[in-house]
Amino acid sequence: MKARAHIALPIVASIFSLIGLAFVVGTLSRVRDLDQLHRLLSYDYMSFLDSQADGAIGSIASDFFTGIALILVGSIFFTKIEKTSQPARVVAAILFVLVALSLAYACSNLRVGIKPY
Repeated sequence: MKARAHIALPIVASIFSLIGLAFVVGTLSRVRDLDQLHRLLSYDYMSFLDSQADGAIGSIASDFFTGIALILVGSIFFTKIEKTSQPARVVAAILFVLVALSLAYACSNLRVGIKPY
């Protein structure tokens, strides 16, 4: 890699990861009980009505998966750096599994026609 790429790549990867981490931590800090965490991971907060329901964690719930995606992009950039390649691959694999499992759960438990909470 060129000298500029050696400097720019970690900076870009860090920016993506930190913004994503801020979204994820911001969402998880507003979760008050396990029911809200379950509803967040099963995409129950993705509709507008659900986010306005009493006790909901609001529009920041949709930022949770945006944050996961940003952390994934950052970890993929980190795989190009020799020193951080292995931990970045582990983080990316864990996040891909989290998204895959939550999507599979959401698809197997559809809420079509059910009124929001």
